[in-house]
Amino acid sequence: MTSDDGRVPGRVFVVGLDGASFDLIAPWAAEGKLPTLARLMAEGSHGVLRSVIPPLTIPAWTSFLTGKTPGKHGLFSFLTHKPNSYDMTPFNASYLKSEDLGSILSRRGRKVGLINIPCTYPPKPLNGFVVTGLETPTRNSQFTHPVQLRQELIERFDYEVERTQKYSHGNEETFLKAVEDVEQKRLEAVLALMTEHDWSFFMVVFRGTDILSHAFWRFMDTGHPAHDSALAARYGDTILCHYQKMDDAIAQIMARLPEDATLLLMSDHGSGQMRRYLFLDNYFAQLGLLKLRTDIGSSFKYRLFQLGLTPKNVIALANKLGLRNLLRRLLPPSARLAVGQRFMLHRNVDWARTRAYPAFGLGQIYINLAGRQPLGPVQPGAEYEELVAYITDKIHELRDPDTGRPIAQRVWRREEIYGPDHVDEVPDLYVEWVNDEYADLGGIGYSGEIMSEANREMSGGHTMRGIFLAWGPHIKPGHTVEGACIVDVAPSILYLLDVPVPTDMDGVVLKEIFEDAFRHSRAIEFEEKGSRLGQEGEYVFSDDEQEAVEERLRNLGYIA
Repeated sequence: MTSDDGRVPGRVFVVGLDGASFDLIAPWAAEGKLPTLARLMAEGSHGVLRSVIPPLTIPAWTSFLTGKTPGKHGLFSFLTHKPNSYDMTPFNASYLKSEDLGSILSRRGRKVGLINIPCTYPPKPLNGFVVTGLETPTRNSQFTHPVQLRQELIERFDYEVERTQKYSHGNEETFLKAVEDVEQKRLEAVLALMTEHDWSFFMVVFRGTDILSHAFWRFMDTGHPAHDSALAARYGDTILCHYQKMDDAIAQIMARLPEDATLLLMSDHGSGQMRRYLFLDNYFAQLGLLKLRTDIGSSFKYRLFQLGLTPKNVIALANKLGLRNLLRRLLPPSARLAVGQRFMLHRNVDWARTRAYPAFGLGQIYINLAGRQPLGPVQPGAEYEELVAYITDKIHELRDPDTGRPIAQRVWRREEIYGPDHVDEVPDLYVEWVNDEYADLGGIGYSGEIMSEANREMSGGHTMRGIFLAWGPHIKPGHTVEGACIVDVAPSILYLLDVPVPTDMDGVVLKEIFEDAFRHSRAIEFEEKGSRLGQEGEYVFSDDEQEAVEERLRNLGYIA
């Protein structure tokens, strides 16, 4: 493959390690426990990669793919509102409002291979192949382009899109095996496809680094309030062992790379200690911002809720009695979805009197604005501004019960993050929690608390500090990258492949990672922003598909 002026652009292979952090990699590499990563850090350029706000899997990986913030590409969480409704539905790739790397490279004639990148379902026709990732409903879904690749992956590798088992205290062994089995199958598929297919750009995301950090962090972290020294003796090195498996996987990939290829390693966000969950719905109800209906049924349901009959407690009891798996077998997905929606208090909210509400988790807050939300009572202008100031003050009053210290670092307005040119669907406010150690679970009516006890089943959380590492024939060795953001990776890849960078990308080419001779030989070229490729209209999940996706997100601890 040559560029328009006859130059040979080379190839780029990206390994995504979801949630990977240099807070873990750097000391382990220095101790000789991650030899491949240590070699790449010494021979290439590396540094912390700042995530997006909020640092969630879907918006962050989509920001990588598009070179744009969630305010432009439109995928700002795991869920979004249904049209003209307060009900939620999972995002999928058809909601994307920007052209992504796969589309840009395809229209430029480059061959691409994409495996397990979150929110690429349903797959769109590209010049190459796509294996979709998180938010693919089930293995029975058509999760590949071309269509026949799905059956090949299942027959050859018993391929699975994502593990579906929920971690709970006591099932560590089966949970760990499920995660690692999925990742091993994915690696086998990658090693085969990268050698059997022609490609200019190949990418795979491995998610085990994130999933296991969520579940096993407290065993490794002696400072976590839910640390268990007895279980730590058995599971304290689980995260390290998985990083070592990934270190070996990277070595296997490197052994198969063509000589002209550049290898990039990156994560969508980092990982760190998660101390507690917040339930901002209860806090907003206490403040009078979120109102429930006053009819007999709603009042009776809320009274039971106050007495402890909450979804959180019922699920815990069902797990303890072993009933949850039985109910999954007896009830079809659509029935489970309907029961879950009726049991939550979401359907009992008096939206016409509710002034603000949390949504989607991780401190995302909507003002119930007249003319924008279906029943919004808050008027634009002075009333909106006063309410934003009030909520900001009240969020800053929240304290950790153990330390007495504030838990909110900053409350961001959406225009402070994304500027004035953002899609209207993004939340009005985002809470940045101190040290990324807290998170709003999202949902309305899941738990009766304002703040949870120390997290035991979700002891690791997301941080803004992801990883970036570049290695290859044109990369500066031993260089530390400063100030890189996840939106900078896409324009840097386009530059490496000698493809013009769209002018509407928020990211910039990371020129500092390239050797001087390469930079002097290749100018950065630009093109006017392109259009979307492939998807026409929004893909609507069926009830069964929506329940399957939401169940996976719940099992991961991403939604209530």
